[in-house]
Amino acid sequence: MKIAIMGSAPSSIRLAPFSDPAWSIWGCSPGLFPNIPRCDAWFELHRWEPPVIGNAALQKPWFSPEYVLWMGSQKLVWMKDKVREIPNSKPFPEEEMRHLFGDYFFTSSIAWMLAMAIDQIINNRDKTESAGLVPAEPDAIGLYGVDMAADEEYGYQRAGCQHFITLAHTLDIQIIVPPESDLLRPMPGYGLAESDQWHIKLLARQNELQARLAQCDAQLANITQQRHFLAGAISDNDYHMKTWGQDRDGRGTNPGILAASPKIRALINKTVLEPNAVVVPEAKTVTQADIDNAELVAKRLATAAKSMGLTKAKKAPKRK
Repeated sequence: MKIAIMGSAPSSIRLAPFSDPAWSIWGCSPGLFPNIPRCDAWFELHRWEPPVIGNAALQKPWFSPEYVLWMGSQKLVWMKDKVREIPNSKPFPEEEMRHLFGDYFFTSSIAWMLAMAIDQIINNRDKTESAGLVPAEPDAIGLYGVDMAADEEYGYQRAGCQHFITLAHTLDIQIIVPPESDLLRPMPGYGLAESDQWHIKLLARQNELQARLAQCDAQLANITQQRHFLAGAISDNDYHMKTWGQDRDGRGTNPGILAASPKIRALINKTVLEPNAVVVPEAKTVTQADIDNAELVAKRLATAAKSMGLTKAKKAPKRK
């Protein structure tokens, strides 16, 4: 009996024996179903949380409508419980697996699948021997698309898989893992591995990289501070460009505009049309600069008044 257990790691999915009918293909993971040409048994052991139409808050990324629809078309789907949406779903024999293999190593869907594969192979082997038959080929379990990389998510899961792989090997079940997978790489021996040359070298490398990373973080913080400063300087410069750039008179100093004001019109009438009138601010000493400035303003106002037709025509002198 040959069983290929499939995960979603892309490094070795395509190496599975899909075209060999002697192999039974078992799969799991929403990331696998678009890439599997055939499947004899599917495992979806997580809590059943299908999509709810019209309620995006209840939509789980892994239970996409496409995934649920695909599972509904499969010949066998092992789940926690049988569900209406998956006609060929069956409850996974959890208690039976725990009775046979204990409670300590079911750390992933692959571990549950390995346990069931071992159980089915042993049962099939017993039936073959009881019938007086000789297996044509040795029993085998292949693992494809299964890496269990040693990161936070899979680090503890890999040991469970390795336990069942070791158990299968002791039961004379051939284990096939492609070299593209690191599933069979053991964890370093605790404590003792610290004295090995490879550990000493890689630890030194790790410390070097962490020091360089700390330098980059410091440089990044400095550059970020400089960027904030430059962004503020650009904003300030933009204000000056829009407010103070180019020599031009604003509304407060343009005589042509001021002449339209009633108060300025009255002042024009008083200072231009009645040239003998002198307006002197109270309690202020008039300097030569004030006189020069007043004459300049008076000329501008007179020009503006003349352009606006505000000056009165002078009467012709009487002949004697």
